[in-house]
Parts: sequence; C-alpha cells; structure tokens
Amino acid sequence: MKLQLLASSALLALSALPAHAEDTGAWVSELVVTANRGVTVTTAGSATRTATPIEEIPQSIQAINRTLIEDQDLRNVGDALINVSGVAPQGQMELVLQSPKIRGFDAAYLVDGMLTYNLPASASDSGTLVNVARVEVAKGPTSTLYGGGVGAPLSGLINLVSVDPAPDFGATLALRAGSFNTRGVQGSVDAPANGGRIRLRLAADYETADSYLEQVNSTRTSIYPTAVIDFTDATRLTLRGQYSRVEQLEYSGLPYALTGPLGAKVDKETFAGAPDAPQTTVENRMVTATLAHAFSDAWSGEVSVRRFRNDFDEYGSFPFTGIPLAGTTYAFASAYLPSQVRQTSISATINGKIGEGAVRHNLLAGVDYDQTKYQASLGFGFIGFVDYATPATNVKFGAPPVLSDVQTDRMKSTAVFVQDQIAVGERLDITAGLRWTNVDISSLYVSGGFPFVNTSRSESRWTPRVGATYRLAKGVSAFAGYSEGFKGLVAAFGVADPKPETSRSYEAGLKLTAPIKGLTGTVAAYEITRRNVITADPSNPFASIQAGEQRARGVEADMVYEPSPALSVLAAYAYTDAKVTKDNTLPVGDRPTRTPEHSLRLAARYRFQSGDLKGLEIGGGLTAVSDRELTLPNTVVADGSVLVDAQASYDFGYAKVSVSVVNLTGEDGYAPYQYLARAVVVPLQPRSAYLTLSKAF
Repeated sequence: MKLQLLASSALLALSALPAHAEDTGAWVSELVVTANRGVTVTTAGSATRTATPIEEIPQSIQAINRTLIEDQDLRNVGDALINVSGVAPQGQMELVLQSPKIRGFDAAYLVDGMLTYNLPASASDSGTLVNVARVEVAKGPTSTLYGGGVGAPLSGLINLVSVDPAPDFGATLALRAGSFNTRGVQGSVDAPANGGRIRLRLAADYETADSYLEQVNSTRTSIYPTAVIDFTDATRLTLRGQYSRVEQLEYSGLPYALTGPLGAKVDKETFAGAPDAPQTTVENRMVTATLAHAFSDAWSGEVSVRRFRNDFDEYGSFPFTGIPLAGTTYAFASAYLPSQVRQTSISATINGKIGEGAVRHNLLAGVDYDQTKYQASLGFGFIGFVDYATPATNVKFGAPPVLSDVQTDRMKSTAVFVQDQIAVGERLDITAGLRWTNVDISSLYVSGGFPFVNTSRSESRWTPRVGATYRLAKGVSAFAGYSEGFKGLVAAFGVADPKPETSRSYEAGLKLTAPIKGLTGTVAAYEITRRNVITADPSNPFASIQAGEQRARGVEADMVYEPSPALSVLAAYAYTDAKVTKDNTLPVGDRPTRTPEHSLRLAARYRFQSGDLKGLEIGGGLTAVSDRELTLPNTVVADGSVLVDAQASYDFGYAKVSVSVVNLTGEDGYAPYQYLARAVVVPLQPRSAYLTLSKAF
C-alpha cells in the first residue's frame, strides 16, 4: 500500500547537471568507462553533480555498473541494491508498496539526476534495468544539490543513470525463461545518423511470471527511446523517453502469528484473500530534454526539463485487523487506492574550472524548479472471512469499493545552490556547498465529503555541506564530511501542526584506489539524525504521528578487488545501529523496520581467458542479514538469513547462454514485508533457476 497515504488517511484502516554521468557524451562518458569488463567504478556524478573521481568525494558513494548487472543477472533495482552496504532493498513484489532504506531511513529515487516524486518512492521504479548503465547510491543527506516534490533527499539517494546511444550501429536481443513460468524478452538497437551527429537508441523489456506464492503473478513492460543530437562540437541535445507498466496481483503478506505453532497447518506460500482482485498497476511516463553547451574548455552549462507522469491503480485484499477471529481465520477487507502524480522539473547549471596552479576550483552553480501535483483516493469494503489454512475459503473481490477519502497535495519548490570543489596541491580536495530551498505545499484531505486536513504553507531553509579528502599515501585517502537535509510535510491525519523534517549527518573514513593492484573501496563511520519523522500512529494504524527523533550510527565497508581481467570480487558489510532517540509515543531505543544490525554481501566472478574454457564465466554470491524488526514500535522480528546465489555463462561467439540460480542452498525462512504497518512477512524465495539466451549484433 502507499505508506504515506495510509498513514495520512482518516478512514482506513556528470558535466554540470544532474549526475548525468553519461549525459554529455564525449565530455563525461569517457571518464566512467571501465576496461576489461570489470565491476570497478572510479568516477561518479550523483554526490557532486559533476563527473568526479570517487576518491575525491568526501562522502560514501557506491556504483553498480552494467557489467555487474549482467554478471549477476540483476533484474530490478532491489536486486542490485543487495551489493551495497547499509541498504535494505525492497523485494520485487514490494515495488508498489515499499521504498528501499539507506542507513535505516527511506531513500529517494532519481533518474539521471532528477528526483521523481511518488508515494512510496519506489513506485517510480520501472521494474527493469534494461536501460540502466549504472545504479549510483549516495549515502547521507544530499539536499545541497537535489530537490523536487516536498523537498530533498534526507538520508541518501538512488540514482539510475541511463545508457547513452552508442556511436556505432548495434543491437542486442535476449530471451529469458525460468522458474515459476517466467518468460521474457529484452533488447536494444543503437543507430547513428548524419555522420554520427545524431545517435538513436531504443531499448525495451517485457516479462511475465507467476510466483512461488500461490495465485500471485506479474507482467512488466518497459520502453526507452533516446536521441542525442550534436548541433556542433560544443552543443548537444539529449532527449530521453520512458514508458513502463507493472501489473501484479497484490499480496498482503503472511501474519507473523501464522509462522509459529498457530500456523502449523498453514501453507506458508498460500494466498489468502481475493485471488480474483484486479491487478495493481503502476504506469510511468517520462520525457526529459537536456541541452548542454561548452562555452570554452573550462566553462559549460546545461538546462534540463522533465515531465513525469505516474498513474497508480492499487487493488488489495487483506486482514481488516491484525488479530485473528479464531485460530487461523481473519476478517478480510478489500481496498481500491488510485493515485496520480504530475510533475514538471527544470534544472539549470553552469560549471567552470578556475586555476591551474596549487589551488584549483571546480565551480558549480544552479537553479532548480519543480511543480508537482499528487492526488490519491481510497475506499475500503468488508468482503468476508478467510481461513489461511483452507484456501477454499478465499473470497471474491466483488465491485471495487466506493472511494470515500481523497488526498490532494500541490507542491512547488524553488532552489538555488552553489558548490566549490577545491583541489589544494596534489593531496587535499575540499567540497563545500550551500542550497536555499523554498517549498510551497498545499494539502487537502477529504473524508466522507468533509475536509479533515486543509493546509497551505511555505517552508524555506538553507542546507549546507562541507567535506574534504586527503591522500595519506598512494591509493589511500582519508575523508570527512557534514551535511544537512530538509523536507516539507504533506497532509498527515493526526498531525495538528506539521513541521518540516530535517536531518544532519556526519561521516568519516578511508577511500582506497589501488593501494595494491585491483583493490578499490570505501570504509566509513557515520551518524545521521532525523527530526520530525512521520510514522504510523501505533494506537490508530489509519493515522499518523510526527515522531520526535530517530538516529542511525554505523560502520560500512564496500570493496572491489580485480587483480586481473579474469577475477572480480565484491564485499560489502554494514553495522547499523538505528533507533528512536526521542518520542512521545514510540519507545525510545526501538529500531526502524526492515533494518538489520548486521548485513554482509560477498560476490565473485571468474572469467576464463584462454584455453578450451575461454568464454566461460562462473560466479556466485552470499547475502547474510541479521534479525529485522517488522513494526515500529517493535514487537516481533523476522529472523536473519543466509542466501546463496550462483551464475554461469558461456559465450559461443554467435550467442551467449547464461544461467542464474537464486537461493542455491534452499534456505527456509521469512523476510519482512510491508503492508499497513502490520506484523507480516513473506516466505523466502525457494531455489529458482533462470536461463537467458542473448545475442549481440
């Protein structure tokens, strides 16, 4: 369900601009190409909005490139994020329900450096990586450089960097099939024209699949047209389009009480509710135009304009309360929750380099404007009694419930910002930035024809950032940074005097850039504090409260070791101490949901370079997490788990065959699942195998 809507409801129950690391063609993309099909990424744009070596950025930032996406057969952003420390990704079935978390708190989604507003944020995710060149994760507040909707990212961002059209003609085609009747096809075509001055690309993906959960199925469709036009050697226009549609039968989770002795007769993979419910659909349309111009070798500018449209029709059936009527029988309700987002964003920047001596400046200044309308409605109805132990008791969905509540939010944000990246000698790099943001928010919440919330307010705030990196020795740099975040608050039922949510973050650590051959990575310690946080009211799951304060502290390590083109090893570990530190209702010391105290990811890939096995690649990974809370306040936890995955591929020259296996050891257990802030879980995906046949033309 849309968490913000349900929490608000009265009734129910890159050169100069947005981390376009590939956006300025020859100016930037050459900086991020990694040789030998490795997974090492040395340059990123999401933390600074300029193409900057990661070792010079005073912030923890990780990037998942196209090679890693293909090596691990990653299908969506949630799959990819397991490779980054401190991130709790959403499951594939939660794409329309739950945003991923960074360091214990919800993350923001960006596409090519521009924020896409939605509730939850992951509803902006197209459910595919077919046109993604890199997934960049910048941790900590990034409000100095980004904004849109109600404000700016408070605890980190996930930036999806799109693939640029290739300079030469080419095409790819891949067919995929596997467990649970999975069938899919994806491909791309790159076509230059006018002597290479125009480069065109079309990428598309289609997949349909059942699920290991009974009755649950999904269909995903995505189309990405792109055109790059070089008017001159100094002026470039990039046009990007996106159409995506996700359809799936909504699953409301398995009540935690049914994972113990009470549920001994319950098939954990059963579907309870209305299997004939209409499928929940998420449809995203996006058009972005970016005009870039190099005024000289030192100065350049960009203007980007985006129109984003999201249509979200959500249908669900779920236990009306979290308490069984008797044994394994629950009273079930139906839900219909349509919503729409209409967002227009404009961003303009100018970037210049000053100085060639001991002190050098890389200046960035810009203006952002965003106008967003969000409207959501909801209706609920009682549909019957369902016994989880007896699938024959599943009920009919019937007619969609009458919409009784409507929430309308109109948001307009204007921001100006400046950033200076200062290189002092050959060892010291300083990054300092400041942003002023004004957000105008009007919220109207109507229930049963009566307005329960009707507010209009304007919030302004300065958000600073400062940090530095210092090269201690060849390939080893120390870094430290401080930043703040700011976000306005939309309508929230139960909150009489809403205040802006703010955050502060401190971070320090080490960055490695080949102190020994092939080793790169970041080790960081941090503290981030969020104030005025909105959470579900524990005494009324259909209302909200504005909690006092939540804090996360931790240590993270992200490493990649590639001593040769044959071997890639990735390791990511996080210790996350996140908890409520001040609140009038929630117990102090309780942990945010879904956030493990310890998490570990290990992955390796070996590519045979010669002999009879040349063309063969084998790989595998291990993902381990400790217990995770299901609710806030904390009541029950999902136990930790250790999952093993494996992949192999062979390139015959004329085609490539790849195999991937999920949960290779058949680990049994449960993972947290988000639905109405209830104590529900989802069974771990059983051992599953997928086969892909691909061809590059």
